[in-house]
Amino acid sequence: MKSIYIKILGVILLSVACTDRLEITPEQSLSDQVALSNYNNASGVMTGNYDLLQDLHVFGSQPQFISDYVTDNVTFSGSFTTLQEFNNFQVTDFNTSLAEQWRDSYQAILGCNAVIAAIPNLEDGTDEQKAVLEGEARFVRAAVYYMLANLYSQPWQVSNGSNLSVPLYLEPFTGEIVLLPRNTLAEVYTQIETDLETAESLLPATVAQGRASAGSAAALLSRVFLYQERWSDAIDAADRVLNSGNFTLAPDITFYSTVSSEIIFSIENTAVDAGSDGDAELGSGSWDGYYTGSTDGGRGDGEFSADLAAVFASDPGDTRGTFKVAGLNFGGVPAEYTLKYDDGANNSSDFHMLRVAEVMLNKAEALVELNGTVDATAVSLINDVSTRAGGAGHTVGDFATAAELLDEVRLERRKELCFEGQRREDLLRWGLPLRTFTPANAAPGSGVGVTAGDDLAIYPIPQNEIDQNPELLQNPGF
Repeated sequence: MKSIYIKILGVILLSVACTDRLEITPEQSLSDQVALSNYNNASGVMTGNYDLLQDLHVFGSQPQFISDYVTDNVTFSGSFTTLQEFNNFQVTDFNTSLAEQWRDSYQAILGCNAVIAAIPNLEDGTDEQKAVLEGEARFVRAAVYYMLANLYSQPWQVSNGSNLSVPLYLEPFTGEIVLLPRNTLAEVYTQIETDLETAESLLPATVAQGRASAGSAAALLSRVFLYQERWSDAIDAADRVLNSGNFTLAPDITFYSTVSSEIIFSIENTAVDAGSDGDAELGSGSWDGYYTGSTDGGRGDGEFSADLAAVFASDPGDTRGTFKVAGLNFGGVPAEYTLKYDDGANNSSDFHMLRVAEVMLNKAEALVELNGTVDATAVSLINDVSTRAGGAGHTVGDFATAAELLDEVRLERRKELCFEGQRREDLLRWGLPLRTFTPANAAPGSGVGVTAGDDLAIYPIPQNEIDQNPELLQNPGF
């Protein structure tokens, strides 16, 4: 953790250069105490924390992209050796992409810790402003911990959360290096829930797109509860979003990179900062870089898998299957790419981390699991999501058992959320294999049959972190 604490000084020493961009202030000119002594500076640091979410290795696409192409949704055809290790299920604890994901995620966490700790001592700012600032910091911290938990720990279903996850750093850096052991998944989820519940109570109901709201916290809570099979809690959290009147399903699927009531929380990107960490990596990754063909300015690393294409072909009227464009992959081979990210020239497409359709599917799944029946409300929710994309609708009579309806929920989730980084986590929590076939451009047999509980289902703790922190235990198999 030492390297993280050293680098986080750059996050703490931020000042507002203009209305929407931040610049790092030289360490010798501004102490962290001064930087966080008043509301405007603390708010600027929080804007910097939002900016850190755009980082390629946080929510700027790489962890989410990997979570898609190690499954049956995406075929990886890129050239990066570190990413090919994931594709072949041969990732090592020396993988530099993995190390960057860990490092950059904890930068965002520690930046949020600094804001939360500073709020009681701010010289100015109204109580309402301070409450919103704390809510934003807690939401961002929870979102990043949620992502880390999914990468480095077996899902809840393996041991009811008793397995090791990631270390919980909840205090700001004060000059002393603190080395903590890994917490259990149950402890990490408890902290995530505490942060999100607090955030929901502090944040406004509506905000500009790209800022956290009470609905953002409730939406993420619905997912976190779903992952723990806390069905009633998942339904309640989903209802707080769906019944608020602040978010509605878009009339069609062309809302990506627009302002839409469908979007509950998104990572807003521009041509200046999209999907990068503000350096030369701009354009070498990002949502557009990975998911746009080389003929359209992207790398063409992540194309429709043949398996996903076949799923959509079974329902030709479903526009989610035709929401794509032909192009060339990184190797110059013809391939098809999603239009969810379509700006390969500028890397400016947004990432909708939370949206109404997912919350509806969260609720539908939880209802079926909770009641063990062909739940009419669940069928209605599925239909709302499916038919807005031209998909075939269903009646209660179409399903003989709750298990059949649950299969339909899972299928709908696959089609609706493809290319959004959730497929790996869904398959693992359902106890299903990440792959049932070897995709093109992967080593023979790689990942086939890997399920939750298998060593290869999750990733190793980066070795450089273990070298600096002997309190960290490595995951089995690495």
